[in-house]
Amino acid sequence: MNFTSLEFLFFFCLVFLVYWNLPDRWKKFFLILSSGFFYAFASWKFLFHLIVVVSINWFFIRFFLNKKWFLPVSIGFNVLNLAFFKYFYFFADLLGIFLGIPEFQNKISLDGILSKSLEWAGFEVVLPLTISYYTFQLISLLVDKKKGLIQEDLGFLKIASYIFLFPVMIAGPILRYSDVSTQFDSPKMEKEDMVDGLWLVVVGLFKKSVVTALMSGSIFQVFAETSSFSGQALLSTIYFFAIYLYLDFSGLTDLARGMGKLLGFTLPQNFKAPFFFNGFGDFWRRWHLTFSFWIRDYLYIPLGGSRSGTLRTCFNYLVAFGLGGLWHGANLNYLTWGALTGLYLSAERAFKDWNIKLIPEIPYVKRTITYLFVLHIYIVSWILFFTPDFSSAVAAVHRILVWAPGVNFPNMEPCIFAFFVALFFHCVEEWPERFKVDLRWKTILLPIVWILVLLALPTGNADFFYGQF
Repeated sequence: MNFTSLEFLFFFCLVFLVYWNLPDRWKKFFLILSSGFFYAFASWKFLFHLIVVVSINWFFIRFFLNKKWFLPVSIGFNVLNLAFFKYFYFFADLLGIFLGIPEFQNKISLDGILSKSLEWAGFEVVLPLTISYYTFQLISLLVDKKKGLIQEDLGFLKIASYIFLFPVMIAGPILRYSDVSTQFDSPKMEKEDMVDGLWLVVVGLFKKSVVTALMSGSIFQVFAETSSFSGQALLSTIYFFAIYLYLDFSGLTDLARGMGKLLGFTLPQNFKAPFFFNGFGDFWRRWHLTFSFWIRDYLYIPLGGSRSGTLRTCFNYLVAFGLGGLWHGANLNYLTWGALTGLYLSAERAFKDWNIKLIPEIPYVKRTITYLFVLHIYIVSWILFFTPDFSSAVAAVHRILVWAPGVNFPNMEPCIFAFFVALFFHCVEEWPERFKVDLRWKTILLPIVWILVLLALPTGNADFFYGQF
């Protein structure tokens, strides 16, 4: 059920009306049931699987929290659950390469072999909806409870209410239990909360269903056949893909936060003007904040963080972001992207620690050169996101570097419009106090903006790019 679909609109309106007419003590139960229905809309089998996963995590916390092996075993269960569904064919491919069995390297062939061996017609490992996100949330819950950061007793319903929160089920933001735990008991919504929630929803719709929909006809045409387009067209595509990715993902986050607001929840911010960065590290303090902070708190710091010298810090970056790359998908492209990100952060840290200066300290010059370098390094690495395999990504980069001839970039006007939209929202995120609007004016303008956005909505419901992760 896509957030921008008519079915979801009816679903949310019904949930909203019933939810706010229930006593506080019943709201949590109703929200769990509503979220379960939302999840079952994709597959009731996925829902059953998620209930089993939540139950096992509750069982670990309830009976084995004080055991020395609690964290490695409970985290191991969640990692294995994710690994089986998300990396089954990836590991089978590696095994096929290692053992020289070509049938293991082909999904259709492998499914046929397993169907025959298991006597299970049509065997296929299907990725459960949102498994990457709820796995991160469960791991943070286990770690925080073991560390004593969560003092309250965690019954099954408390864990279920934290995991079964449908506004964040599609693609985050990645919650910590402390983000929402106190908001379940007595949710409240004032007039300002409703206005802010509706503004977040309409902004999310504008970003995703209007602006990125206009862009998609141009950039996805290039994605489909990168070998046919010129180096200039490919370079333009990666610029505009960066804008597309920001608008798509921040639009999804706005929708989630807006719906959360309308249900009485304040959900964490996920973007803060990411392209106003001043370095590699600063970019990750602005982009997909809940993912970045999760990587920092539950991978980077447990590995040792920056406590053991520069070289160990660089190693920790490589491991943490290499695993973060694999979290996005089980293929060489995502692993390479994660390793490159760790490498960039490592190099920046090493240069700082060893006081290596490659650019002279001239006002504006150093900042400009650094910005352009970091920007291009990052957006070129995002080629790995939209090419089907590693060799295609290398070929696309090569075509840019040699400025290869080919087809020109199609229909640039919507993408230029998207650039100015992204620039505006960056300014709002960077300087929110300057763009603060009085509640009275927000209330007056809200229906006008909603009408304009609804009139601009195209037909059809495009999926969110980050929903695939």
